[in-house]
Amino acid sequence: MGIPLRNTARSYGLVSQLFHWVIVALILFQYTWAWRIGNTEGLRARFELVTQHKTMGMMILSLALLRLGWRLFNRPPPLPGTLPPWERTAAHATHWLLYALLLAMPLSGWLYSSAAGLGDHWWGPVRFPGLVGTSESLEDVLGRTHQALGILLALVAGLHVLAALRHHFLLRDDVLKRMLPPWRAR
Repeated sequence: MGIPLRNTARSYGLVSQLFHWVIVALILFQYTWAWRIGNTEGLRARFELVTQHKTMGMMILSLALLRLGWRLFNRPPPLPGTLPPWERTAAHATHWLLYALLLAMPLSGWLYSSAAGLGDHWWGPVRFPGLVGTSESLEDVLGRTHQALGILLALVAGLHVLAALRHHFLLRDDVLKRMLPPWRAR
């Protein structure tokens, strides 16, 4: 049982599913790393964790941009016709808010890192320039912004998961199954 690369009228294709689940895994990694950074002793160990966190953030930013580009040319399957208008609106708003947060989180982290004077320290061979000059006051604002966006992302993603589980277990429709490979969607 193969899975199509492109989305169909009934489900998301392999490319969309890979974007979705890889970004989910990287976001979970990011929250784990953020927690580890806050609980790690030693400047060198913290610096390495921050460097890895920043690199994964840039991977999320890159994948989110690619995913948005893929979505422009490969529309998602339509929502079930049984959904009331308020639920359609909520689903669309939640999806676009998630996309916005997938872009805003890494960008705010990049700006925060730049304001802290750490803009060009990344894991691996790729270097990213600082976006703003070093500034303690800007670093403080951007740090709080990055944290607030992280909380908002966790809340919106949690809502997204709860909605998918509601559809699967209570409404018993195919909304969740559309993002699963055919051998898992039964």
